[in-house]
Amino acid sequence: MSRNIDDILNKAFEVLKKYPLCDRCLGRLFAKYGLGLSNAERGRALKTLIAMEIHRKALNSRSLDEVKEELLTIASNSGEPVTTIARNLIGEVKVNKCVVCEDSLNHLIGELTVKVVEALKEYSITSFLIGVEKNSNIELKEKHVFEGLGIDTWESIRREIRREVGKRVQGLLNIPPDFKKPDAVAIINLDKNSVKVVVKPVYIYGRYLKLGRNISQRWWFTREGTKRYPLSIEGVAEKVRTLFKADGINIHAAGREDVDVRMMGNGRPIVIEVLNPKIRGVNLNIVNETLKEEPWVSIKIEGYADLSLVREIKQSKKPKTYRAIIYSDKPFTNEDLLRIFTALNNCEIRQRTPKRILKRKKDVLRTRKVYSVNGKLLNDHVAELILKCESGLYVKELITGDEGRTTPSVASLLGREVSVLFLDVLDYPLT
Repeated sequence: MSRNIDDILNKAFEVLKKYPLCDRCLGRLFAKYGLGLSNAERGRALKTLIAMEIHRKALNSRSLDEVKEELLTIASNSGEPVTTIARNLIGEVKVNKCVVCEDSLNHLIGELTVKVVEALKEYSITSFLIGVEKNSNIELKEKHVFEGLGIDTWESIRREIRREVGKRVQGLLNIPPDFKKPDAVAIINLDKNSVKVVVKPVYIYGRYLKLGRNISQRWWFTREGTKRYPLSIEGVAEKVRTLFKADGINIHAAGREDVDVRMMGNGRPIVIEVLNPKIRGVNLNIVNETLKEEPWVSIKIEGYADLSLVREIKQSKKPKTYRAIIYSDKPFTNEDLLRIFTALNNCEIRQRTPKRILKRKKDVLRTRKVYSVNGKLLNDHVAELILKCESGLYVKELITGDEGRTTPSVASLLGREVSVLFLDVLDYPLT
């Protein structure tokens, strides 16, 4: 072509001499040029200029034979508007299908748009994003063709489909895209011509009270697959699933108490993660009305949250206050209580992993602090202790000594066996 033709046009001309390309696939080769243009517009503009240049050469040539072969090749590989010129000068031309998309890309974008719209209509969302799975057959074919051309201005077909489908979906649903935290991502599989929707979980936070004993935090199953305990915090939290029309829930709590320990006071912080919800923004008064139907577990939801709060409560290390009802065969005395208070107030406790959980946790030595202890005798053999302890201290073993694995302990201070009848968490600080 003429030396005066722009470098872009020369490259486009050489490409079309080698491969048949539709408007979109040709335009995508030069996606970095032409702000605000679609790839279809770029491709058609290039083909129009090429058609004009070929027509000029034909008119200026001494014989049509000088440009016939070139005209036939470009017309076959580019289609309109070059084919119109070819038909007028040399007769009918068979147009080859695009080597990348086989002339299907326009139809594919329209078809995928319909599928995405239908899929997203099932969800109550305020933002969305389009994703396209990698390494489809059409993408691999594109790479094989484009990477051998020495052109560094092209964008992938995945990117074009994401953008073009996204623009159409935004217009049809009147929902804006969100490139950071979308409510839903519609993921396109080009090989299967299918769409699946991944919805951002809804997080609601609050606190739970456990007003009875033998209630697990999560469902606890036996080897036979039956529930070890008839009630769990997780089981109560599952009631919100139907309100959000969700697939399920996960619970995230700030630690956990033993199954036989009650959680009293202000309750323990909890976040309920609602999975794949079709409805978002459910009125929390309705959520709380649904949750309060269980008499032995109280979950009070305070607001909506995000994933950062899950991380925050899981890392929370706040001191907790416990009430321990303890028993001794030998009668307690006021001197016994005074000895306990004096020794354990502001005391560092050395604890090896309790024997009762050695099967599932490593045997390690750690140090935790008791900040304060007070209490009273309930009768000769039963006493009540109120203990404020550092997070992570095993309170039962602080009482029993766990056969010497916790020191000091109430048992070691009194020189006899002491057992725990009941244990309650009285306070988990709000701040």
